[in-house]
Amino acid sequence: ATTLASALLWAHLSAEARREAISALRFVETRMLDIETEMLRLGEGASEYASWSECGPDLARLLTRASITSTLVKRYELMGANEANSCRPDGRAIAPLLSHAPSERLALNSTGEISTRVTATLRFDSIGRDISAVLDARAFEPKQQDHDSWLYASTSHLTLMSRDENPLAVLGNDDDSDASPPVLHAVQTSSRFDVMVVAHIERSRFVAATRRWVGAAIGVTWLLLLVGVMLTWRRALVRTRLYHRIARGLRRREFEPFVQPIMDLRTGQCAGAEILMRWAHPQRGIVGPAEFIEEAERTGLIVGMSDLVMTRAAHRLAPIAVRYPDLYFSFNLTPLQLAQPQLPRRLEEIFTDDTIARDRVLLELTEREFIDPLALNRITTLQSNGWRVAIDDFGTGHSSLASLERMTIDRLKIDRAFVSTIRDETVSRPVLDSIIDLADRLRLPMIAEGVETQAQWDYLADRGVQYAQGYLIGRPMPITAFVEWLARQDQLTPSSVPAVVPGIAGDANIPDVAAQRLWNALRTPGGLDIRDRMFHLRTYTNCFVGREAVDWIVQHQRVSRADAVRMGQHLSALGLLSHVVDEHDFEDAELFYCLATPRDAGVALGPSAAGLSALLRGPQGVSVTQHTRGLLRHGDCATGKAIVTWIATSLRVSRDTATRLALQLMREGAIRHVYDDKPFTDSRALYRVV
Repeated sequence: ATTLASALLWAHLSAEARREAISALRFVETRMLDIETEMLRLGEGASEYASWSECGPDLARLLTRASITSTLVKRYELMGANEANSCRPDGRAIAPLLSHAPSERLALNSTGEISTRVTATLRFDSIGRDISAVLDARAFEPKQQDHDSWLYASTSHLTLMSRDENPLAVLGNDDDSDASPPVLHAVQTSSRFDVMVVAHIERSRFVAATRRWVGAAIGVTWLLLLVGVMLTWRRALVRTRLYHRIARGLRRREFEPFVQPIMDLRTGQCAGAEILMRWAHPQRGIVGPAEFIEEAERTGLIVGMSDLVMTRAAHRLAPIAVRYPDLYFSFNLTPLQLAQPQLPRRLEEIFTDDTIARDRVLLELTEREFIDPLALNRITTLQSNGWRVAIDDFGTGHSSLASLERMTIDRLKIDRAFVSTIRDETVSRPVLDSIIDLADRLRLPMIAEGVETQAQWDYLADRGVQYAQGYLIGRPMPITAFVEWLARQDQLTPSSVPAVVPGIAGDANIPDVAAQRLWNALRTPGGLDIRDRMFHLRTYTNCFVGREAVDWIVQHQRVSRADAVRMGQHLSALGLLSHVVDEHDFEDAELFYCLATPRDAGVALGPSAAGLSALLRGPQGVSVTQHTRGLLRHGDCATGKAIVTWIATSLRVSRDTATRLALQLMREGAIRHVYDDKPFTDSRALYRVV
């Protein structure tokens, strides 16, 4: 704080000294102009005398009268051209007053002690006649009534000096000046007269001013420190919130589409698939929706997340839609999405003939939307535009039977809560049977969710339920795994099934083959300008500009800019093209992108860590306590070192192996960083045991 105060004070006093030197010089020039005017007037009055060197009585009286009436000059002296003699009020003088040669403009000289004898000289005319004067000691002292009385309150030591740096006078009130050496000074030189003003700041004054500033500086420092602590605290608290982590995951495009098959109970064939959302966490692996969906809906982030998942699923499922024309794909719409005015336009942009046609798309809505009048109008608009609509989780909300009778519903999904009540010995379930009977009367195809046992399958099939969905048929899986699942259902090898991403052999008529060719063309010589680029002092390696990519596609593929953008978005959805920091989908803009190999979102736990997570949470598991890091106290957590030590001791493995097992546990979700955004390390970093 003292160093900062001294630096600020130094800059302040330097600027103040310059300002005071400028004002003092302006005051001095005004006084010297008055002196010059008096000397010129005297010279004009003395010009009537033939020779100044004779120093007659009239000339002496003239000099005496001029000296008495002047408030600035104590005594005048006249000297003729090329004459050694001069004339003073007391008579002829042999030696001139000044030791230096006169000049064309007024000049000052000190011939004695400072402020006791300051002389001025001026060449009067071209023939060499000069006027010299001994100035009054108070010539450069401002009066109280003058506008320059600020000199009395000056913080600088102001000195009037000649051009050859001889001191002439002290300006202003200098009673409190001392002999301490100056620490800084400012110099202002007159452009009209041969003088300059120097403003000095003595060391004692600087030290005294610094002491006055230190208290304020310390107070400001504590205030800034408090503000910094509050901001750090707030940022730390924000990082711990689930909303912050979800928003960060959305910016980095970490949400992926998973697929759960829907089976026809009558034929045993796959009739469709529901697209579900999963969080592909970079450290924890796949995170289920139970952890983030509720918070995302509460904060409104679900709109962007659903849009991202629908876009990726539409592009990645396009080859499957071509190979299996009888399959349909259902997508969940949340109330917030339904309230967006741009929803119909956005659906038309996502689901096209190049991805999935709208007649193959089923939009699943909960019962609440069929009761809300505004939502009901939006649903009617969607249906009039050719979109198919299903009621999701039927029977768990506030059912509106009038809406069912009034509107055309394409599917009715029975909630898993009713299906889970079916056991091996179940003969009837009154509520479930009533729902099935109601759907039969309304001629609504039904989909039973949560089918996990053969008894549930048989019970539903016997009562005429057309479709089933659940773990008995298949768990939610990545799209690549869904391709293999379909192949097994058709008794085909996976290699004969169309690929979800370019790079795997497929039909020539499948759109991904065209994307594969485009991807290869972008990488080959003559393709995009892929090189290292710098933005905001940060270097991004092997990237290209989105706008340049659109220009290249337009030129080489002979398509419109809109089609070129859609082709780039297709590559982005397939994972072959990504933003350098994963915060933007492909756009026709000055953004950096890179070509990348697609990554499978599924993460499996290694067999060596199987069962370790349960052991970790058990009575003999790792010890969890409270820990303090910085400004926050974290409860019920353990350090990375403690976890690695526990695994190494329990399994009798090396620390490197224990660290790898801990990484797998994090991907399984058994442990996580206290901020949920750091990888596991064998260090003092804190982790929670979930």
